[in-house]
Amino acid sequence: MALGPMSFRDYVWPRNPETVTVARRKNVGAYRIPRAGDALQDLGGGSRAVKGSGAFTGPGCAEEFRRLAAVFAAEGPGQLLLPGMAPFPAVFSSLTQKGDARPDYVGYAFEFLEDGAPPEAESVVDVRRTRACGPGDTLFSLAAECGSDVDALRSLNPGIEWPNDPGEGTEVTLP
Repeated sequence: MALGPMSFRDYVWPRNPETVTVARRKNVGAYRIPRAGDALQDLGGGSRAVKGSGAFTGPGCAEEFRRLAAVFAAEGPGQLLLPGMAPFPAVFSSLTQKGDARPDYVGYAFEFLEDGAPPEAESVVDVRRTRACGPGDTLFSLAAECGSDVDALRSLNPGIEWPNDPGEGTEVTLP
């Protein structure tokens, strides 16, 4: 599966960062109770923190880092798109140049903090594929081709009545 590029506002990474970590923390209140110790209270979900690192390489890498630094310098939230996830509003909270810049290499680290209320559930983009049936294709052959089973294909394609002959040209959703 090919993942799309990471982007923030109108900046698109020319090559995705080498590491990206998405962390979520709960808000917890700690209260001291005299002669009884501490009591903890779950105050609900917190925002996501996205940290990562990478490098710009080749000719023009210093200019690429300057473009990223200009995006960092702009104030306010923007849409952050991570490969395989739905975009969400975030603030670009940290940008660090790692090591000494060389003519063909600039290392960097970054952090984004989710802005606003966290979603009810973690949002992940559904990356299902489709395939048009060719002559002789069956749901059995397509299941074997994509490493799935026929029941999974049937549940994704309820309109296909005959698994032995879905029909040439029929679009089949694959898991």
